[in-house]
Amino acid sequence: MTLLDDAGALALALEEARTGMAAGNDPVGAVLLRDGIVLGRGHNRFLAGGDPTSHAEMEAYRDAARRLAGTTPVHTIEDAIAGADMVTTAMPCPMCAGAILRWRARRVLVSEDQTYSPGGTRAWMERHGIAVEVRRDEAVIALVRAWLADHPERRPAYGLPGR
Repeated sequence: MTLLDDAGALALALEEARTGMAAGNDPVGAVLLRDGIVLGRGHNRFLAGGDPTSHAEMEAYRDAARRLAGTTPVHTIEDAIAGADMVTTAMPCPMCAGAILRWRARRVLVSEDQTYSPGGTRAWMERHGIAVEVRRDEAVIALVRAWLADHPERRPAYGLPGR
């Protein structure tokens, strides 16, 4: 079993974002981990799948629950994901921040907050005791900006004026 450090976890989240992009989704990926061990991973599936709750962070929690259901009693899954770190390419939206609060993440590590920074979610998570660290990865910023240039119809979803 490979243990991931922050750089490895961010790289895996970016890999998830690229997987989502290849399927026609917004370029967001996430990884849920505990002590460097991946519990779950996911990418946005909303545009391709039509489920508005299919954000990367939610998909990472769902993936973790599926994986854990195969190895642990179902009633212990919540305990198993509580306190895990969420690593994501974008600042979580209010829905995902709510899930992060619900399962009491220890920390949220974000690749960048320049292309999408939903009002107040960082402060809200921090007020509830969750450490939030933003790396401002220029490669991820460039990737998202290029994607938005190719998909201007998605600019309003990122809080940007339409083109």
